Amino acid sequence: MEREKVVESLIVVGDLGELKAYRVEEEIVINPKDSAQVSHKHNKGTLLDALRPRLLTAVDFVEAHRRISEEVTDKEGNYKGPFGSASGEPHNLKLEIEQRLIREIAETIMRIVRQEDPKIWHLAFPEEHKKALLDRIDPDVSTKLGIFVGEDLVKLKPEKLLERFEG
Repeated sequence: MEREKVVESLIVVGDLGELKAYRVEEEIVINPKDSAQVSHKHNKGTLLDALRPRLLTAVDFVEAHRRISEEVTDKEGNYKGPFGSASGEPHNLKLEIEQRLIREIAETIMRIVRQEDPKIWHLAFPEEHKKALLDRIDPDVSTKLGIFVGEDLVKLKPEKLLERFEG
């Protein structure tokens, strides 16, 4: 990824259970490859410009962590049919929960992008949900989308994020 496109951009990473947004900022750091011997009073080592993702927000989507059995009522969940017990759980409940979560995630992404107003933002989200998610993001936000990475990078350390968005 070109440095100019990344400075002050947003990186949003998520899955159906969690979403994190980072602002990419420039920072001057001491070269980690410099030996400890150069850190004397007047020579602290070589200064480098580095890009660092700074966490802006982290959101948990609690509904994603609930079991389907917690979603249905006792009456439905304890249904006894003529041939013994049956789950009574609607088969499309999991799909309905996913669709609700994707809608909520898209709304959260739009709120963050509009609030931060970056020139460009990048997204990592599981590939299997890409179309459903991007279809729910309004054009004023989606037109600023730069790179899409079809992976779940929520648990990746922030310092490793930039590597995953390099072309």
